[in-house]
Amino acid sequence: MNNAHEQKLEHIISRMQSDRSVDAPADVLKYARNLFRTRAAEPALLQRFVAVLKADLAPNRAAFGERSAAGGAARQMLFDSGENAIDLRVTATDGGFEIRGQVLGGGFDGGTVLIGGAVSAIDDMGGFRFEAVAAGEFVLTVRGDSSEIVIEGLILK
Repeated sequence: MNNAHEQKLEHIISRMQSDRSVDAPADVLKYARNLFRTRAAEPALLQRFVAVLKADLAPNRAAFGERSAAGGAARQMLFDSGENAIDLRVTATDGGFEIRGQVLGGGFDGGTVLIGGAVSAIDDMGGFRFEAVAAGEFVLTVRGDSSEIVIEGLILK
């Protein structure tokens, strides 16, 4: 078996020694190697939108043009930021305020919402929730993969 193996090896060596082919040019080799190199993903620009208050319905306050005659316990606010809107419902509780909201429009699936150091994940329906938020003035930020919406000067009192 060694003899057949040695003969095969000798045949390969003789072929290598008798090879007179020319190597490819260096620039072609470099180009071919670069075809398979993994490229680092370039960071995407983060688009930031400032939301504008479009509607603010406070409990026990007349809302002209609204169909509901009964006042709800929650303050309802609608913010617009171009292609997206944010619906907020703020309810006073014993421990502060409960904030429930929904991001309307696409682009924020799996995103997060931040307010006063607290973070909430956005669910499949675009909803989020905070409990026991203290009174004060806040910045609410909705973050997605490539954009964020900011609500500045959100006053809870």
